Amino acid sequence: MNAEDTNVETRKSARLSAIAAILAFLACNGLLALSVLLAGMGIGFDINPHLQAVLISLFAILTAFFVYRGFRAHRNPGPLILAAVGAIVILATLYLAYSKLVESVSLAALVIAAVWNWQLARRRAAAPETPP
Repeated sequence: MNAEDTNVETRKSARLSAIAAILAFLACNGLLALSVLLAGMGIGFDINPHLQAVLISLFAILTAFFVYRGFRAHRNPGPLILAAVGAIVILATLYLAYSKLVESVSLAALVIAAVWNWQLARRRAAAPETPP
């Protein structure tokens, strides 16, 4: 795989990590906001908390996975550590001892890790290639 293919793959992983982090955030807080908005318009619906937990878990794990793929290219462990801790704490919060505050902070950590990963991928793509 040449350097250009690696840069394309790194940027793609960075975008996917950001999308997954945003989807995790929306699965957590967006459904609640949508429910409140629709209730204000007279439309009510129930959110299945088990389905919501599965969606949040799935997107948290996907975020950590795509940040890991970015780490393989840029080799900065910061975003990977932040994403892994965020995903693990989210899973523990959802399935062991629920806390809205801890869940929200962990989701913020995932978003920050994804943005950090994206910035590192952009920097790597913009940096001139050094010959071996």
